[in-house]
Amino acid sequence: MISSRTMNSRPPQPFRVLVAGTGSIGRRHVSSIRSIAPDATFELLRRTPERDDFALELGAAVITDLSEVLARPPDLAIVATPSAKHAELAVPLLRARVPLYIEKPVVTDREQLRAVESAARDARDLSVMCGCNLRFLPSLRRARQLVQSGAIGRVVRVSMQVGQWLPDWRPGSDHTRSYSASRTEGGGVVFDLVHEIDAALWFFGAFDSAVALGGHYSSLDIDAEDAAVIALARKGGPVVSIGLDYVAREPMRRYEFIGELGTLVWDLRARRLEIVGGDASLVPPAAPDDFNVALTYRAAMHEFLDAVRAGTGTSQSLDEGLRAAALALRINEAIRA
Repeated sequence: MISSRTMNSRPPQPFRVLVAGTGSIGRRHVSSIRSIAPDATFELLRRTPERDDFALELGAAVITDLSEVLARPPDLAIVATPSAKHAELAVPLLRARVPLYIEKPVVTDREQLRAVESAARDARDLSVMCGCNLRFLPSLRRARQLVQSGAIGRVVRVSMQVGQWLPDWRPGSDHTRSYSASRTEGGGVVFDLVHEIDAALWFFGAFDSAVALGGHYSSLDIDAEDAAVIALARKGGPVVSIGLDYVAREPMRRYEFIGELGTLVWDLRARRLEIVGGDASLVPPAAPDDFNVALTYRAAMHEFLDAVRAGTGTSQSLDEGLRAAALALRINEAIRA
């Protein structure tokens, strides 16, 4: 008989979920799982065995040794540790054929990239979700459909701008102690704000060239880059400029797609999606949740859990996550050269 793990399908009992990283994003993923699969049980992988209030509330075991986990592999794993630590868990979990939801970016250096690529070769049929959740935002999906359908004609230039004052990111916590503030933990705007790099690839595919400038220019007490400007180009266009920062006091995430028939503007903060200078009627009226980022985490997890049950892939495969990480590495190396 072929085992359910060999077929990469969910066993009939409730999900057993391993969670590595229970900061804000890890807890958000746990909340999503509990809302979708309320009978799921949890194990927390941590450095120390103490059970805090979160573990007690979940009724979760706390495990400190990954080998103990792999002796009886869970049905799926969530990797939401600091970015620089993703690969050290992803590699053994992939080799053990554990379906994996891994936060972005998948890797933060070349050695990690090679290690995960190697582990991935024998896990092509495994359910893996790479957590660029903005792909599940209805308004951004609609923007992509409009661009790819030719609603604004041939796109020749794109601007993607995102920024927010880092101390405001995680209210109630010290930003100087976050992984965002540390180069060694995978911080800095290129890795932290990899959504825009992923979005450029998602909209247009691979780029032929990439140049970047950046550094630490503000008074923020961090040792990672707080601003960067990236230029991507591909044969036949478009040329894409991406601006990233930890400094903007008014949060922004705004994309402009300049095409021969009009300009498509997507502005998350302003809840705006419209065609300017072209056929504005091609953009349907906004629905209430079109710009609701909070709902994207649950949507992504829903797709992932469905994929685990069915033993299928996801719309954000490991290959796609590695492609975005590889481009981020190329950009970060240019900045740090």
